[in-house]
Amino acid sequence: MSHVRLDALSKVYGSNAPAVDDLTLTVERGEFLALLGPSGCGKTTTLRMIAGLVPPTGGTITVGGADVTSLPPYRRNMGLVFQNYALFPHMSVADNIAFGLEMRNLPRSEQTSRIAEALAMVRLEGYEKRRPRELSGGQQQRVALARALVIRPDVLLLDECLSNLDAKLREQMRIEIREIQRRLGITAIFVTHDQVEALTMCDRVALMDRGRLAQVGTPEDVYERPANRFVANFVGRINVMRGEANGASLAVAGAPVAVANAPRTQGTVDVMVRPHRMTIRPEDVAAAAGENRVSGTIGRIVYIGDVIQVAVDTPAGPLVAERTTTGPDWHTLAVGQRVAVAWSAADTLVFPPEAR
Repeated sequence: MSHVRLDALSKVYGSNAPAVDDLTLTVERGEFLALLGPSGCGKTTTLRMIAGLVPPTGGTITVGGADVTSLPPYRRNMGLVFQNYALFPHMSVADNIAFGLEMRNLPRSEQTSRIAEALAMVRLEGYEKRRPRELSGGQQQRVALARALVIRPDVLLLDECLSNLDAKLREQMRIEIREIQRRLGITAIFVTHDQVEALTMCDRVALMDRGRLAQVGTPEDVYERPANRFVANFVGRINVMRGEANGASLAVAGAPVAVANAPRTQGTVDVMVRPHRMTIRPEDVAAAAGENRVSGTIGRIVYIGDVIQVAVDTPAGPLVAERTTTGPDWHTLAVGQRVAVAWSAADTLVFPPEAR
């Protein structure tokens, strides 16, 4: 049995379009699930309905086989970490962590042992007496996480909790939160608009678009096998070319393009290829068997450190290819140079076009 189950969950505010629309989703016990999507897609509203902070317009929420749809938040035994941490500024670290324990009327001796356990879990031993203003952003985030975990919740809910941290600290906290979740074996649902967070931290990703689920799958599924154009475009960087499909054949800028799975549609399509799957070759070198290619002129080279991004102006439109800087050959590329951009049939995605 699934640990958390959402059945036909919906939320409508007034006469507006549904913020969450007929959403059905399951989360297994001990699973780390990401609710991923752009701003306004309904992911935070979904999380707040699970927490009991927002009443659903329709549908049910089940946890451990029990219907909690109508229960108030304090009766759901869920730990929630907010985007802004929501720490009490006048209270010490220990008192912030103890807040949920006091609401449950636990004996003082048990509170003390649980607080010490939670502080050790987030590596903040010795910080018990400090106030939030005396802590860094990462330390405040750890306190908020400890406060959510100290009550030993059935489900841990994380709402954009890394977005206020700098890039280096965000990467560190991704690792720490994932390790804690695995060690405790706790069921966790993580709301984020950051695809890197979703792909690196979570067992599965539920990608939302305008209140509905666009795709649910492992990080590899949603990245390598996107269900539709929205998923392919939102998760990872991608090149988009306008193509023409005719039965089993496909053409881009008048040239045939090989694809692993023949398009099921006729007429205009969007042909999509990820930049790191594209290769820059000399224009006069013959194409390899099964290789797609289009010639063009390098218009821009961007050095990022471990990779360079090479933008090439082609008859199919501007294309970006990425290559590592581990070899010396990338220094031979120059703006204005004629090159061929090549990619394999297996890396070619084809979808009905987005309205333009």
